[in-house]
Amino acid sequence: MTEELNAVPAEPEMPETPAAPETPAPTVAPAAPTARGSFSAQAKAASAASADNVLVRQWVTVPGGSMDVRMGTGLADRAGKELKASLGKPRLAVLASIAGAPGDEVERIRRSLTDAGFLVEQIAFPAGEDALSLDAAKAVLDDLDRLGATSGDGLVVVGDTAALSLASFVARSWCNGISLMEYPLDLRAALEGSCSPLGFTVGAHPEMFMFPAATRYVYCDFDLMAPSFGGDEELFARALMVCGAVADAEKAFAKLWDSIDGFLDGTPKTRAQVIGDAFRSRGRVISSSAVVTRDSLNYGRTFLRAMRPLFSADVPSSTLYAEGMRFASRLAAGNGDFAVDDVLAIDEMLDALELGYVEDVPFSAEEMAAAIKAECFRRTNKFQMYTPKSYGRIRLMSITDEMLAEHTEAWVESRS
Repeated sequence: MTEELNAVPAEPEMPETPAAPETPAPTVAPAAPTARGSFSAQAKAASAASADNVLVRQWVTVPGGSMDVRMGTGLADRAGKELKASLGKPRLAVLASIAGAPGDEVERIRRSLTDAGFLVEQIAFPAGEDALSLDAAKAVLDDLDRLGATSGDGLVVVGDTAALSLASFVARSWCNGISLMEYPLDLRAALEGSCSPLGFTVGAHPEMFMFPAATRYVYCDFDLMAPSFGGDEELFARALMVCGAVADAEKAFAKLWDSIDGFLDGTPKTRAQVIGDAFRSRGRVISSSAVVTRDSLNYGRTFLRAMRPLFSADVPSSTLYAEGMRFASRLAAGNGDFAVDDVLAIDEMLDALELGYVEDVPFSAEEMAAAIKAECFRRTNKFQMYTPKSYGRIRLMSITDEMLAEHTEAWVESRS
């Protein structure tokens, strides 16, 4: 069944101030418990019932074209049919997967491509940090050259966020564009890897070499993604949803707020509808003609990149991302640019989506301020951070040393 997502969102009821976590964890405090429950166990059980073959389809505007997103179960069998419809007469399909990708699902994709008439060549793809470099791109390009791939062929990639990001760079570059189909292994890979790729790491600095998405098809197959539902990549994706909604519009934020119960406790179809809305918000932002709007997805990212080296690996990146949005919102409110009620609304949404707080901060406010300034100056000659002015309007804000010191001291004190 195919369904377009065109419902008009209801106006949200503004939440009250979120309660602070009552039970501190050694390093990370969970968000305040809510009656919304956890999606993880139910989603795994529901996803196992793949006979339903739930399907929601969403067209997403991306720079230079559009991306066809399918969400549901049992989608591995659709690869060949859809790629053939896009390319016409089938010839070569390069099927790439990362280590750890479910072998049975990759085999289903391979059979689907073969049944559609493609000659299928399989290659290994790097994952994680290993995928985010020009060296990794060169290795994949060498494989495409060895196989004789052309712009009339297809590249199908099964992987994580970094692998799908690398796939966009390769697909856009090879023969001036090769058709790219992606099967993300988790929700973060779906929303970020396929839609707004991570840039390559240069030296020790992540996300320095940036490029746009080149994805033609994204299949969010919950059978394939189910093992990730309870992990940090799922939580990181929820933070991406909040960032995208704030950057998009107040209606998008309101609709996400109204959908949280269904997302956490609902069926695969409900989950698919919420993810479709998140894709649509993200697409509207990255396809804007205004650079400042496209860059608004950096809301919370400066903090994440600056703080990541200061914390141990035990602190999830999803927590640092959520904390980055909280911190940036308070900077904006302190500068008189953002309403306090809106700050609290974002706090409550992050809590409801089970995104926690940092505790046991292992550095001083001065060290925190120095790390944030260094991260800012690494990418621009001005000391600015992306902060919300209102829903749908995230802009660079100039920050004085005094303002930064005030907010870093307050943050360290509240998290210690």
